[in-house]
Order: sequence, then structure tokens, then C-alpha cells
Amino acid sequence: MPLSPRALAATARRLLLRPLPLGYLALVAAVVCWVLADHYLVAHADASMAGVWIFFSTAPVSMMFAALPAPLFWAGPVVGALVNALVLGVAAERFGGGHRSQSRPA
Repeated sequence: MPLSPRALAATARRLLLRPLPLGYLALVAAVVCWVLADHYLVAHADASMAGVWIFFSTAPVSMMFAALPAPLFWAGPVVGALVNALVLGVAAERFGGGHRSQSRPA
């Protein structure tokens, strides 16, 4: 039985809104901010290699986009971050006690 788009979106939202995937996405956002600050605010005598950290922080998925043309090249970190966050969400749900207490106060 195929899942509806609404059920798929609800599952993805549930997985991404756990602390571990949110922390990972915050880390990736911090790396992107650092790379942008390095690019625009720091004068370098030669090229800076700070941009590779965006791909390192979203590897291995983003590395599959590295040989593609420019628009798809920059889609790699976005897709990589989302896929890695979903994997972390599944792991957190599976191993981190995904069953919450359903007890209600009397």
C-alpha cells in the first residue's frame, strides 16, 4: 500500500523535529555561515578552502553531486543535509526510545 504525500510529509516532519537531526541541521547551518563569513569578510592572498567544509559536513550524499554542473552542484549540500538528518531521525527514533509514555494524569 503506497503512502500518501501527506503521510510521507508527516513522517519526515516527525523525524526531522527530533533533537539529534535539529542539532545536525544547526551544525550545517553554522558551517555555511562560517564559510560565507570567510568568503565575504576575510581577505585571502590566495583561494580559501573553507567552502569544502560545506560538502564535508553533508557527506556522503553531497559528494555524489560534486561532478555535476553548477546548479546541481550546489543542490548537493541541501539534499545531503536533509538525507543525513532523516537518517539521524530514524536512528534517534529507533535507538533513542521512540516510544513515549502514553499515560494521562488522573
